[in-house]
Amino acid sequence: MNKETSWQIALNRILYFMIVFIGIFILLIPVSIFHNILMSPEIIFMITLILIIRNPDYVPVWLIGIVFLLNDFLLTLPLGLNTFIALLTTEFLRRNRLFFIEMLFLTEWLCIAILLLAANVMRKLLLIITLSEHAPGFTVITQVGLSILIYPILVVLVSFIFRIGKAQRNTLYSAKSIR
Repeated sequence: MNKETSWQIALNRILYFMIVFIGIFILLIPVSIFHNILMSPEIIFMITLILIIRNPDYVPVWLIGIVFLLNDFLLTLPLGLNTFIALLTTEFLRRNRLFFIEMLFLTEWLCIAILLLAANVMRKLLLIITLSEHAPGFTVITQVGLSILIYPILVVLVSFIFRIGKAQRNTLYSAKSIR
């Protein structure tokens, strides 16, 4: 295994930010790619989860916070809600990364599906508790279902674009180790 230089890590962080920026721009276009009933899958969130499993150096906590806060602001979502849920989920995944490295892909897919479902249920509950406007339950279920279905495609694309495999390193990364 070759050790990556800080220059390569910085370039991959910029690449991640550019992919997210393009994704947000596509969602801001007034022409809808998806049918009105179906919401777009959470591609940005899933790319972040895939990168944390593959190589967490590319998506540090501060970059995730900036990206999802920008996402909340530009898409006029409840400010900070998706950021909070994304940070909570990604830190859970970052702390349990060694278990995800050892898993077979189908088990990883199932665990990511459970994480996506839990994140969406938490978002829905927080919106209900705060009496905010929220999408109907069917829309949330279809969004999670679509996200789960396209997860393997995104894994292949992210692995190809960032040139990373599943077992990049066997070290544990968490928010505490970043200082």
